[in-house]
Amino acid sequence: MKKAFFLAMVLFGVLSYSQTKQNKVKELISLSGIFPLSKEVEKDVISNYKKKYSHVPESAWEPIEKKISVDELVNKVVEIYGNKFSEKEIEQLLIFYKSDVGKKVIQNSPSIMTEIQNASNSWGVKVMEIINGDLEKMGYLQSPPPPSTNK
Repeated sequence: MKKAFFLAMVLFGVLSYSQTKQNKVKELISLSGIFPLSKEVEKDVISNYKKKYSHVPESAWEPIEKKISVDELVNKVVEIYGNKFSEKEIEQLLIFYKSDVGKKVIQNSPSIMTEIQNASNSWGVKVMEIINGDLEKMGYLQSPPPPSTNK
């Protein structure tokens, strides 16, 4: 009987610890703005499909909507974070994102990501122009291409 009680207490402790960590991860994700945790995501996805398949009547969407829940995705994201960070690290990240500089990171992240994407695209175009220009000057870009000599 004592073993069963002890086992139950250990199991309860592990589950409580896991739940606490999960809640901290959810708070971290919510604070950081990395991943939206709202039902609005669910509605947006369904709305996009409704626009794409505008010929489908509303009555057909109702049973489909009941099967779709963003909670499944949220749980996967929480699991990913939980596997990458210890509970202590999550607590430290929460402290950071609640600080002034953390709030500034959150506030500026969307524009930073857009600027990085634009810079990456511009760089990719420049690289393509360099490679294509040099290969054309060397005679490797012809129409039709020359036969391959690599075997």
